[in-house]
Amino acid sequence: MSNPFTLMFGKEPKSLISNSGQFDSIKDSFLSDSPAAAVELITGVRGSGKTVMLTRLSKYFSALKDWIVVELNPETDMLEYLASSVYEQANMKFRFLKKEFSFSFQGLSISLSGEKPVSNVVTLLEQMFEVIKKKGKKVLICIDDISNNQNVKTFVQQYQIFIRKDYPLYLLMTGLYENVRSLQNEKSLTFLYRAPNTNVGSLNLMEIADSFEETLKVSREEAVKMAKLTNGYAFAYQVLGYAFYESGKAKLDEGILKEFDGKLREYVYEKIYFDLPDSEKKVVNVLADLDIGKSSEIMKALNISKEGFSPYRDRLLKKGIITKSGWGEVSFALPRFKEFILANREFDY
Repeated sequence: MSNPFTLMFGKEPKSLISNSGQFDSIKDSFLSDSPAAAVELITGVRGSGKTVMLTRLSKYFSALKDWIVVELNPETDMLEYLASSVYEQANMKFRFLKKEFSFSFQGLSISLSGEKPVSNVVTLLEQMFEVIKKKGKKVLICIDDISNNQNVKTFVQQYQIFIRKDYPLYLLMTGLYENVRSLQNEKSLTFLYRAPNTNVGSLNLMEIADSFEETLKVSREEAVKMAKLTNGYAFAYQVLGYAFYESGKAKLDEGILKEFDGKLREYVYEKIYFDLPDSEKKVVNVLADLDIGKSSEIMKALNISKEGFSPYRDRLLKKGIITKSGWGEVSFALPRFKEFILANREFDY
């Protein structure tokens, strides 16, 4: 039997615990006769399960006969790829048969005719969306791991125009908090501030324990111990399950824990930590030295006021790196992130 856990980002593992409530909320919103919005943002820390949720939603809507699902790469010309994909999936060939005008992109050569000749990809998309609308179909556009680059900005600006024209379009985008925030701050994209934002949260520890007990055939006591070690972090659940399965052991030991720490560091923690601004690095380093993360102690160590500390704390909370653990207290949301920071100091990182 192959390992039921995976270290590959975005791949739906055999052993999966989903945030069913968040999945259903997005699904039901888009299926509603009067959806609250035609855009949904999915955010969360690296390894929280954003891409897995996007994949599940993409598969769900792809199976519905009245939906066309297109997945776009944010590093390419997304309007051209959207046109290419919709043309192929929506059976548009019958609509553009006469050779009065030729338009080529993405390896396709499309012949068009009619009262309004098509000379650019936007006009072509609008013609296809009109056909799709008349057929009673809808288009779901999925974009994973967005950043504030020109491809994304151009696409989102045009998407606003498509929505104002009442085309049956829906947009799902995933991204890190800081990347989504940067995009929202663009003057021409302020409509994204009004878009619903689903922050992929922690998995249920009881469900993780149930999974470990059933999949790895460990005792209930061992399963609970392992579940607590993950702190509900989706990637940690996969990493610990993967390492335990590969070890062939019946109980958690130092070898498995070392493998767990190593994979977290290699796959996510180094990237998370080194992408932090220096100001936020200082906060998490002070927090790593404290047994109890009292905000007052962090402010004292950094010699800053409450007003000076609040922006750093709020950003770290929204990034999913720390969490509120009591009145005036914070702690690490990521399992063994404290140990990772302390270990880095040995090498002057």
